This record gives sequence, structure tokens and C-alpha cells, in this order.
Amino acid sequence: MKVDLSGTSELSILVSPNGQMLAVSEAMLPLLAYVEPLLSDLVQAANSVDVFLNGLQYAVQRQLLWQAPGVPFGLLITFRQPAPEPLVDHRLGEMALTLSSKLEMNHVLEHVVRFAMDLLDADAGALPVYDPDHDRLLPGHLVNLPVDLVAPAKGPRRGLMWQIIEQGKSILIPDYAAHPMALPELARIGVSSLLATPIMHGKTPLGILAVYRLRNEPFQESDRDLLQAIAHQTAIALQSARMYQRAIRNADERYTLYQASIEIGATLDLEQLYQAIHRAVDRLISHAGFAIALLNDQQIVEYVYLVTPAGRQPGLQLPLTHGIAGYVLRFGVSLRLSGAHALPAPAIQPALEVEGDLDQRSLLATPLVVGDRIIGALLAWHDHLDAYTMSDLSALEMLAATVAVALHNALRFTHIQSLAITDTLTELVNRRHFLQNLQHEIDRSRRYQTPVSIAMIDIDHFKQVNDSYGHLAGDHILRELAQRCRQHLRDVDILARYGGEEFGLILPETPYHAALLAAERLRQTVMATPFLVDGQQITLTLSIGVATFQSISHPDPSSLIADADRALYLAKRRGRNRVCGAQEFSTYAEP
Repeated sequence: MKVDLSGTSELSILVSPNGQMLAVSEAMLPLLAYVEPLLSDLVQAANSVDVFLNGLQYAVQRQLLWQAPGVPFGLLITFRQPAPEPLVDHRLGEMALTLSSKLEMNHVLEHVVRFAMDLLDADAGALPVYDPDHDRLLPGHLVNLPVDLVAPAKGPRRGLMWQIIEQGKSILIPDYAAHPMALPELARIGVSSLLATPIMHGKTPLGILAVYRLRNEPFQESDRDLLQAIAHQTAIALQSARMYQRAIRNADERYTLYQASIEIGATLDLEQLYQAIHRAVDRLISHAGFAIALLNDQQIVEYVYLVTPAGRQPGLQLPLTHGIAGYVLRFGVSLRLSGAHALPAPAIQPALEVEGDLDQRSLLATPLVVGDRIIGALLAWHDHLDAYTMSDLSALEMLAATVAVALHNALRFTHIQSLAITDTLTELVNRRHFLQNLQHEIDRSRRYQTPVSIAMIDIDHFKQVNDSYGHLAGDHILRELAQRCRQHLRDVDILARYGGEEFGLILPETPYHAALLAAERLRQTVMATPFLVDGQQITLTLSIGVATFQSISHPDPSSLIADADRALYLAKRRGRNRVCGAQEFSTYAEP
């Protein structure tokens, strides 16, 4: 199907169903730059909508064109200038022209209030703005009035302003002080007459335009008609400003998400990825706290990244039944909360360690989904109520789609890396990784002149255990011994399965005599508690050799390991179940 707009005098644009521009009439070309920022909203708008283009008001008509029955071809959008209303004089035309050049919301509000006051000879004016995301009235712009007397930002629907919003009708009060719903504070400052009308875009309230007189000259019915005409022009201007701001916000949001996808996809290192995700959230939404939670194989929620106003916090683990993250992970839903009263059912058991007191907080949470599996959740919270809109939640959800894939890939990569360096039986690092770490610690010792020691550990008479109880029992003992030893070592110490029943231990920042003491503690720990095998208790002992790195004596890791091995065999020759050090050899110099 082809549509030719070149010969028409109409102001028309043809767009595809997804909003792509297909054709433009010649008459429309001078106005095209004004239409393009509004095009996506016009495609989805209701049939009846007005816009300002280059200072002039146009009614927008939309006609769906069909390529075949049930197959849409495009949308023909035509702009026509409506016939002038009899009550709208040249001053309203001037106002419309001025408003069309103001796309910043605050400028629109200020100009409307001052124009209405001037045209209706009012002493004060207000334009409270309706916030549909939180169902509240915001002060907007006020002239000669206290901010907190017109439209409280919070609280129940009451008062004249809410009456106007709910009924969609204007009000004229000639004697304000005598009205039963008059605010005493306004009466005290001398308000004698009030005229107010809703600002409506179709059936959607945008705000209220109100003017006040502080002298004994009440407004007339003719003033009501004029204020309604001003409100009609204001509705078009406000909607245009909102569409413009939405277009700018959407463009900024898309750019932020694009930049985030590049940064997040550029690393497989988990810590770098966590920080990149936090930076992306920081650019998208305001927050006082942020968390990344992952669901592990044991169905425990791991908070792998947690930031509060006090800074980065240690990671923690919580049951799946605790906290907002646990709820999101169980039910796979996004949440936008304001205050603890908004917690959904079934009831959530709050995680005070993470979310804190929710009574005065706003919170966003969304799941991280890969395929049909939920792998984690993102959480952000603010220390004020009603801090987040649905747009904020949508932005976080779009980011979460990218984050989920990136985290899934990074976790898989980390797992594969772990398999390459881990002994599957004991879950200790393997010999290859032990040697790599030892080289790193030796290099660090050379650079900073800090000590590093190693211990080579052998289980005494372990072959007899395998011969008597079988290799499955031997494997059980190796796993339990590795676990016991790890419980008595520092986080910085590196215990590895070197081969068979032999283990290697790297002790960073540890001089020779401290390394002997650490090895002795391990020996006593293993000997003190028998191993249970097939209902029988088996007492095992260790022989351990210790050596400390010296740059002259140890040009490479193998020479340091050789000295520790010599000390290990010395311990065995002396009867086993003991610790010997390399300094016991006469050729071994003091470090």
C-alpha cells in the first residue's frame, strides 16, 4: 500500500504502527521540528487532543489505515486549527503564543498565574498541580499566598481544591470568609472572593487555576467563563510541557541504559560488575541505599552488594522468608512501596539489617530473571515517603533485564574459574593455584620486604587408612581434615591440596617462628579430635615442615617448597606427628 502526501494542502504525517515516520505533506514541513519531540506521544494519544506548534493551537486527528483486513498499514495524523472561541479575545491568543515557547513546566505555571491575575484583576493566584503517581496536589506556583495554605502535599482528600478535582467543576465564592469550607488562614490574610477552575486534558486532571481578591469586589460569572478559557489554553500548554519533559526524560533514560549496558557488559569480574550496576542505578534514580541480592543453591538470599549512607556494608545471608528481596525472589514481582503500611500480603518479615525501618521510607525492588529462572533482585530505597514514581520502577526494571544477563554470565565464568583452581574432593585450591599464589606472595615479599612462610603437611600412615577402611573412608577423612584446618586459619592464609594426602599452606605476612606456632596449632587440632569412620574413631596425626622465604636462598617458589619438604621429611624421620623447620638444617641461614 502506498500513500502520497505530496499533493495535499493538509498538515499531515503518516507514521507506521511502531511510530516510524513514513511520509510528510509539503505543508507540514515547516512545522516538522515542533512535531518530532511529541510524535511518540501523539501516536498513543486519544482521538481528541490539542497541541501548540510554533505558537498556534492545533487539533490533532488520527486515522488508522489498513493494508488488508486486520493488518494495519499506518496512522495518518492531521493537524487542524480549531475555530476561535467567542470568549477568547486577542489577549488569550497572545497568551497561547507565549506559552507555546515555554516548554519548562515552572515557566508555564508562573506565566499562567500572572496572566490570569492580570486579566481578572486579582490580588493573588495559585496553580496547584495534580500528581497522578501519588494522587496528591502539589503547590505548583503561587503569588501573594502562603505555600502551605492552598494544597498540602500530603494528607486526605479534603477542602475546596480536592472538591474541584473530584467534581471537575469550577467554583465561584463571592464571600469567601462566610463559606463553610473556607480556610481560616486565607480569611485572616484578607481573601474576600475566590474563583477557581480545574485544568483538564480530556478527562484527566492536570491541576487547578485559582485567583483571589483581597478587596470587597467579588468575581462575577463572566469572570468564570474567562478563567475557564484560560484554563483550556493552560491545559494544552501543560500537556505539551509534560510531553516535552517526558521526551527529554525518556531520551536521557535510554542513553543512561545504553551506557550502562556497555559498562556492565564489559566485565566478568563480579566485584567490578557490582560497582558498575550501582553506578547505573545512581544515574537513573535517587536513593539513600542500594542492594544486590542473589539466590544461592541452598535457597538462601545472599546480599552480595549492600550500600547505605554509611558506605559499603559487609555482605550477609538471610532466609528466603525474610526481607523485601526474599519476597521478590519468591513471587517474582516488582514492588514500589511508600511506608511499612504498603507492604503486600502475604506479610513480609522485614529485614532490618538491610532495609531498616520502612515506616518513613520509599522502596523499589525488582527481580533479576534469566529465562524462566529468578537469580536475584535489585533494591533501592529513599529516606522519604512517596519518593518514587512508576517511571522510576520502570527504569529499574529495564536496567534489571541487562543486569540479569550480565550477572548470569559473570557467575558462570566465576564458577568455571573456580573449577579450574579447586580440588573437587576437598574444595581447597589445587596445586596449580597454590603455585600461582606462592609466586604472587614471593613477588610481594621482594617488593615490600614483608615475610612469607609456607608449610608442607602430610597425614601420617594415611595409606593404612585406605587399606583398612577403603578409599571412600579415606576421601571422607580428607574432606573433614581440610574443613578442620580451614577453621583454624586466617582468611588470608591459603590452604591447598598439593597431592594425595599432602597439603600446602601459604602464610602471608608471617615470619618463621610465627609460622612454626601456626603449624603446631594445626597439628594439635587434628590430633585432638578423632575421625569417625564406619562407627569407629580413628586418631590421625600430621607431620609438618615449615620454611620462610629468603631472597638469597630462594630464587623461585620451587626452592622454597624444597626447603619445606626437607623439613617435612625431617619430621617423619624423627618419628612423625611433629613440626620441623628449615632452620634446623645447618645450611639454612637465619631470615
